[in-house]
Amino acid sequence: MITDFIIRRAETSDALCIAMFKIQVWLDTYAAGGVNNEYAEYLASEITKEKTETILRNPNKKIFLVERDSCLIACSQLDYDTSCPVKDITDPELSVLYVSRHFHGQGVGYKLLLHAENEVRKNNGSGLWLTAYYKNQNALDFYHRRNYLVAGKCFFEMGENQYENWVFYKKIGA
Repeated sequence: MITDFIIRRAETSDALCIAMFKIQVWLDTYAAGGVNNEYAEYLASEITKEKTETILRNPNKKIFLVERDSCLIACSQLDYDTSCPVKDITDPELSVLYVSRHFHGQGVGYKLLLHAENEVRKNNGSGLWLTAYYKNQNALDFYHRRNYLVAGKCFFEMGENQYENWVFYKKIGA
């Protein structure tokens, strides 16, 4: 377990680094069999410096970075302005929890998840929801170990395809 890292709120000057980091983790997670045109088009249009800057300027979204030796090793994003696909869940969404594979199993993701839960509590939220690809066993196991329960499913659309995701939810209380 590593302990020599900091968690801080992202600034607009971090946008390029965040975008590159998210692409790295996305490819490492979802493109294990290689990069196809669908992936390339999605990443080139959706995970950009400009779109990241827009997110960082949105007061209803918060991005947090985990840094070690001034390098980005994990990030999270809380969205207070998205609607959960599961009826009656009105709490914020944890739309991103990315950890570099080089730091998996070292407590970084757990600390970042606790940070997100505490951030929601500070803003008077009572729970947190997120989605995970139903074939991403590492993510499914991680959230189950942290007492997140499957509350439903939804579909992530990319290109002409839809990918099943499970909606996880956890009551976090005050």
